[in-house]
Amino acid sequence: MKVKAREVIEQTQQNIKRRWKFIEGKERPIVYIGMALAFILSVVFIFVIYNAICEKHTLQMKFDSEKSFNTVYMAMNDNPSKAASSMADEGVTALGVYSSSGQLFQRLGDAPDTLPISRLAQSRRAGQDSSMGIYIVDEEEEEIEYFRLSRLNVIMETGVLFAGSGNNPAAPIDFPDIIYVKFDGSEYFSNIRRARILTGFSIAAVLMVFLVVLSIYNNNRRYRIQLQKNESLAKLGAAARTLTHEIKNPLSAMTIQSALMRKMLPEEFKPDLDVMDHEITRLTNLTNRVSEFLKNPAGNPEDIELVSFIRDIARLFGKEISFDVEVPQVVVSFDPDRARSVFENLMKNAVESCEGRDPQVEVQIRIRHRNVVVKVMDRGDGLPKEMRAKLFDPFFTTKIHGSGIGLAISKQFVEARGGSLKLYDREGGGTVSEVTLPCRG
Repeated sequence: MKVKAREVIEQTQQNIKRRWKFIEGKERPIVYIGMALAFILSVVFIFVIYNAICEKHTLQMKFDSEKSFNTVYMAMNDNPSKAASSMADEGVTALGVYSSSGQLFQRLGDAPDTLPISRLAQSRRAGQDSSMGIYIVDEEEEEIEYFRLSRLNVIMETGVLFAGSGNNPAAPIDFPDIIYVKFDGSEYFSNIRRARILTGFSIAAVLMVFLVVLSIYNNNRRYRIQLQKNESLAKLGAAARTLTHEIKNPLSAMTIQSALMRKMLPEEFKPDLDVMDHEITRLTNLTNRVSEFLKNPAGNPEDIELVSFIRDIARLFGKEISFDVEVPQVVVSFDPDRARSVFENLMKNAVESCEGRDPQVEVQIRIRHRNVVVKVMDRGDGLPKEMRAKLFDPFFTTKIHGSGIGLAISKQFVEARGGSLKLYDREGGGTVSEVTLPCRG
């Protein structure tokens, strides 16, 4: 039973680790999708509030206009002389009574001579309920037109036009009327504009908050990655110092013994000694390069004329390397030994990028925004997709005889001078190694 319980616990722990690794690998898209959804929901919530505010102001406007209409209409029927003062108090600029065909019966203010039936019909087709009154808003003029459809018995005052009831002014008039009222809507439109401005500011504020949160997340993610790399490099440095120190001592003894053996042994043993000396030299160079990686990457910078410097390095290789240079001279600040290590390593990788055919190595030098961009391009086998994330890891290599330290050292040297080094696929096949460095002058 104890064995089974232990197996269950171990299996559970493995499942948790597997799921955690899956989450870590998918962390960035999960966070981005979550933030995008949260932003969309926030914007939707803001628009819901905006619509609610607009609806509130619209209902308030309708209530106020209905109240103003009733006040002015009652004043007009009670005492036409008081209607003008009531209109001024209630913000009504025009009031008219029309027949269903648009014929004017009575008006106050600047009501039109003929009612715009087409506008009224258009508003009814737009879905407004005519039994509750129809509103037409004009934001440019800041006016609101209100239409009321009804059948009312109105006792018209003397001198008012009436339809079909003879000339008796006291007779009640039964007519299908359209009552037209025009209001000053400046307060309503000001409220709507304030709501729009507040909505715009709210969306902008939410966007800024999400951008700040996204920037903080990306910075923290970069810091975590850099911290992990620094921890790995610190551990690697401690191990490499011990390893190089332990390797150099026996290498020194082997070098001395090899020199003695060359003096003492016959000539027939010279080829074997050459192999041994070659391997000793290779291990010595490797320990020296590891030591370079651990030392100050900036070195002793000085001004270098980069075009001629790279041309001199290219002559060391047996294969032809073509040049495409935008400017004849460009000066950068770089330690000469470290610069030689960087470009020699990149050109060596390009020359060795394939077997059995010409890699067609080309060096392109351009000036871009006060920076010099050097591209070492080839038509080799390209970058393995499954290994691209590890190309700059120390001691990682795809070559049989490679040490895996060259690209890591080159990247560290370039970044120490404020530049960048990146590798990517060349269009049409091959690889591009791109170095960007700030120019001098």
